[in-house]
Amino acid sequence: MDGPAVDREPAPVSRRRFAPSLELNALALMAATGITALVGLGFWAVAARLPASEVGRASAVLSTATMLSLLASSNIGLLFSRVLASAGGKSRSVVLAGYGAATGIGAILGVGFVLFIPNDALFDSWLDRATFPLLVVLFCIFVLQDWVLIGLRAARWVPLEQLLFALAKLGLLVLFSALVLDGGIVLAWAIPCLLTVLIINPLLLGRVLPNRPPPASGAAEMPSRRGLGIIFLAEYATGAMAVVIPLSLPLIVVSQLGTQANAYYALPWLIAESLGVLIWNISSSYMVEASHDGPQIAALMRRTFRLSFLVGGLGVPFLLVAAPWLLSFLGPDYAAEGTTVLRLMVAAIPFTIIVLMYVTTSRVKNQMGRVVAIQLLSAIMVIGLALALIPRLGIDGAGWAYLIAEAIAAAIVIVPLIRFMRANQVSLLRKPPPVTEPVPVPASTNIARAAADAVTERT
Repeated sequence: MDGPAVDREPAPVSRRRFAPSLELNALALMAATGITALVGLGFWAVAARLPASEVGRASAVLSTATMLSLLASSNIGLLFSRVLASAGGKSRSVVLAGYGAATGIGAILGVGFVLFIPNDALFDSWLDRATFPLLVVLFCIFVLQDWVLIGLRAARWVPLEQLLFALAKLGLLVLFSALVLDGGIVLAWAIPCLLTVLIINPLLLGRVLPNRPPPASGAAEMPSRRGLGIIFLAEYATGAMAVVIPLSLPLIVVSQLGTQANAYYALPWLIAESLGVLIWNISSSYMVEASHDGPQIAALMRRTFRLSFLVGGLGVPFLLVAAPWLLSFLGPDYAAEGTTVLRLMVAAIPFTIIVLMYVTTSRVKNQMGRVVAIQLLSAIMVIGLALALIPRLGIDGAGWAYLIAEAIAAAIVIVPLIRFMRANQVSLLRKPPPVTEPVPVPASTNIARAAADAVTERT
């Protein structure tokens, strides 16, 4: 008869199974992106029944407000993905501070855009101009609440939130179109966004964040205030560069070709950008998991690479073939004018994956100067090429500018990226030290050891 298992050894660390949080959270975020893209396609299909000039104006207003909100908040969201893993009881204070910084920056950017950027083609009245900064602030909080969920490893709730938001804005658009309501496209977008913010944030700030447990043993250490400031500034610089291109291209198209041409450009851009966001979702999930489980960074990076190339390898061929069919849902004019620009932007995705992998690698190694440099270079190339090509090629010039710039950026970073991947692979292939199996101990020895331990405790 075997004795009690008093001295059983724990499972060796090298045999520990990975929790599938990276893949599950990435899939949840990709599902949210897919929901947004599919229902968004239906949203713009309904909007396409309205005059093209109104669709172009509304899409430019929404894209500008979205990009300004991302400029104000995306860097703070990345900060959440790093810090919430170790914040513990300070989580609510961290989130409130991030909300305050983002909304303050968003309000300044919104007011600055209204006062100092030519915008007569975007706003019909003083009321539109007055409410635009509020729209930017609203979008800031809407973006950050998703980052809070991601940082808490609760990304599975994001698809449900996005589904309800997308269905609500689609329903309101149908209603407002039937009522021939001025500004109906923007209102149909803003009202569900406001309701979502008013429902989710009281739950986060009132119940979830105040009751968080202490950080896990493998989580990264909570940075000091100075460290948080450095991370914030670095992430803000990269976030600013990341949104310059989506913010600038619609404005260049509107200024050179008019709002109707922007309608034919903006919708293909949204479709191509959806695939890019899928890749970004994977990197975001990686950052969260690396913050929660630092010792597994190398393996997490390998899984991130594999999933990114899988998604890109499936999505790019599909969109290249299906481009005219997808745009045909919006109308024959959209298919005729937008197919080429959609294909050009989709063709840039493989290069974007390479650049994003380099950016993620540099971020993991805290080499933020490299991230800022490559983002700045990409922005300069895209904007410069767009200004040169759009007058000659129309909206296709924007597609060519994006493709050429991404290809050049990928050519620059491919060598250091390969070097890192090889070094990472070598570390993964190193064999762990041999695990010595515990020697079976007779039952009598176990009993004697237990008795000795009891005597020791009494003395």
